[in-house]
Amino acid sequence: PTLTMADALLDDLDDLSDVEPEEETNNNAAEETALGNDGGIISAEHQAHNTANGNNETATDATNNNTNNRLLNNDALKSHLQSIRTIQQKDNNTKMSHHKNSKEEDEHEHQLILASNKHLASLRSELHNTHLDICKSYHPKFPELEELITDPFQYRAAIGIIQNELDVTNVNEQLNDVLSSNQIITISVAGSTTNGRMLTQEELNQVNDACLYLDELQSVKNELTSFVESRMEQWSPSVCALVGPA
Repeated sequence: PTLTMADALLDDLDDLSDVEPEEETNNNAAEETALGNDGGIISAEHQAHNTANGNNETATDATNNNTNNRLLNNDALKSHLQSIRTIQQKDNNTKMSHHKNSKEEDEHEHQLILASNKHLASLRSELHNTHLDICKSYHPKFPELEELITDPFQYRAAIGIIQNELDVTNVNEQLNDVLSSNQIITISVAGSTTNGRMLTQEELNQVNDACLYLDELQSVKNELTSFVESRMEQWSPSVCALVGPA
């Protein structure tokens, strides 16, 4: 049969009705991606905030992992330090009683000396790596400083004073306690032209935590060194008289 104009128009309307549900489905999908679980609209700012929170959590997790993996948390080192402190306490007691070590006690101390030397090597490596971590963490604030002060403990002392201060000359008096006059002048000039920025509180906390860890490492290193030196004087007095115990 011949199609009338009305029939043709109805066919066109049928075709349009077939397409509209698909477009509506696409629109609904787009709307759902912009809605939260509670039906609220997720703004770009909210999405950026969630991303930032995720990044912060990742950074915090990384910091926690680094803290857990620190050498001073090593069980073998902790046990060794306890053994040394026990020996030293015993020394203080035997000085009054004039007690002489047995052969077994001497052998035990000899093994402690050997183990101390191994731990000292690990501590020196950990001190170096911690200094590098501090430099990396403080670099955004004062990138030139690590090249101007190369001694790890002077660098640590300097940033402990400077912290987030933008004008280094404001802390020159405190820096006099840890740096020479020439060093202070040099870093004051560098500080006035640096491209560094203030650290966030989280970044500054990370720097200060690493500085405290550096102090703890040095304290343990000094304790082990003192023990080895005192024992070497007993085991090899003639050698120590010539070259010293260290």
